[in-house]
Amino acid sequence: MTRKLNGIRLRDEEVVFVFPKGLLGFEHLREYKLQEHNELFSILSAVEEAAVTFITVNPFDFVSDYEFELSNDTLADIGVTDREQIEVRCIVTWHSNREKVTVNLLAPLIFNVEKSIGKQIVLQHTDYTTRDALWPKPTHEEQGGES
Repeated sequence: MTRKLNGIRLRDEEVVFVFPKGLLGFEHLREYKLQEHNELFSILSAVEEAAVTFITVNPFDFVSDYEFELSNDTLADIGVTDREQIEVRCIVTWHSNREKVTVNLLAPLIFNVEKSIGKQIVLQHTDYTTRDALWPKPTHEEQGGES
């Protein structure tokens, strides 16, 4: 069975990506399985240590004006020759209170979906943080109630 997760082709609902330099804080772990959880969330788990697991999202589904530029070095590091090969995910910090769920927009995960290679980058000169709210707070009009 082959499915697509926002451009990432999932066979049997998971694909393994190699991160040659690991992830920040987990440099010793190089292989990660990416599995679809539902239409918004996916799970990124270290192959070598299954307990190292991250919830990820496509940031463009949540932040319409999210943007950054990828350096030529980054593209070369993961073997990108065509922009169609690129997929972006960001790590989510989950909380039982929906208003406290955050997303790391400062250090996105960049995937080459054709070569199954990934890299985490840290954006420079930006206002994005490691804990941006995932769900926008509703405005007074959206909350309803009396006016």
